[in-house]
Amino acid sequence: MKQPRALKSVPTNKRSQSLAVFATRLTGVQLEALKRCANGISLRFDASEIVDPLIAAGYVKRGVAGIITVTAEGHQYLQKHAD
Repeated sequence: MKQPRALKSVPTNKRSQSLAVFATRLTGVQLEALKRCANGISLRFDASEIVDPLIAAGYVKRGVAGIITVTAEGHQYLQKHAD
């Protein structure tokens, strides 16, 4: 059984700064997954290495039956990082 990896904390004075630092670490695969989720495509069967960091950052949330939905923060992130 795989053990989830712990997120490393970033030493900063403000919470928003730590989220901004974390946000810049989203991989291209994670960003594409966030875009797909925002377009209504399910991430339910995507690998936990892709989905878990998005949940930890607050960009998506896991609901009933494992359904993943984008949060307001996720939509804001996509607006700022749109191609």
